[in-house]
Amino acid sequence: MHDQLLKYKIAIKAFAFMIFTFLMAAIFATVLMSLTAMADTDSFAVNGEEWPGFWFTCEFAQRQRPPDDECKMLDDEGFQLAEGRLRYIRMIGSTETACRSNKKGQCFSSGTPAIRISRTDRGKLTLGKNQFKVRYFGCTQVFYFDDTPKYREIWPDKKRCFWASKRRFYIAPYKGEITIVK
Repeated sequence: MHDQLLKYKIAIKAFAFMIFTFLMAAIFATVLMSLTAMADTDSFAVNGEEWPGFWFTCEFAQRQRPPDDECKMLDDEGFQLAEGRLRYIRMIGSTETACRSNKKGQCFSSGTPAIRISRTDRGKLTLGKNQFKVRYFGCTQVFYFDDTPKYREIWPDKKRCFWASKRRFYIAPYKGEITIVK
């Protein structure tokens, strides 16, 4: 019985870590239909909202190192932070070949005029000034963020949930049109 419980806990933690790794590109939007997210010139805030639109991880960032292309190439996975919820998003139908490790379709250019995405709810979200909290699998994780001219950097608080890694995320808002397909 103990072995089964231990295997179950390990499986849950592995699954949560894998999902979370893909979840920390953050965004803010209030419309469920097609919309365009634009970043202003001073920061990524629009009309006072810190997380407008849809955010994707910079394709050429590494776990503790920012992207070397100023986030011109975006990963096909990202986030939306809206309406008190964190949502995982995924770009559908990329044919890009210039992705990390030459994996076709797993990234797209930030200049792509329009994309289609799917999205999945990933938990309760609380936004604060220069931080946000995500409640996932019964644990609330604090993340801090700071802006650079080309991307936003996110890192977890030192006190981490079991599903949170030490990884820093480098994300940028997508500026084209978005169609949500599911």
